[in-house]
Amino acid sequence: MANITFSKRGSKTTTNIDNAPFSAQRLWDRADGSLNANIVRVRAEKNRYGYEQGDTFDSFHYGKVSVYRQRQNPRRSLYFARKIPLTKENKGMQILEYNTSNIDVQDTLKCIQHIKYVTETGYLQRLFNRIVLGRPMTLNS
Repeated sequence: MANITFSKRGSKTTTNIDNAPFSAQRLWDRADGSLNANIVRVRAEKNRYGYEQGDTFDSFHYGKVSVYRQRQNPRRSLYFARKIPLTKENKGMQILEYNTSNIDVQDTLKCIQHIKYVTETGYLQRLFNRIVLGRPMTLNS
């Protein structure tokens, strides 16, 4: 099982997203456009659920998908390769990593959509949707 990592510009250890398969580009576009994610990781086996708040990132975990988004007011600065703060030129999606032998693109897109739903929908709306539609309210359910 080999992991492959795509980045915005490519490097010695990553592949430029422009040279990625269409499915990887679609995941990249969805995470960048709808979530303002900086890093997306899709694990091969382990499922994680929940939300964590670190010094630099807010991390959202749902199933095999983890989305990391820079905090609005990070306690520590973040740089990707070049010494340019993330909030300057390095805005947006920077890294997509997944296991090449075990990726379900459709399931990953569903997980990204659920993370978007939980992070952008108010509590009362999610409660209503839970009662009426049976839709999960949190990243833990």
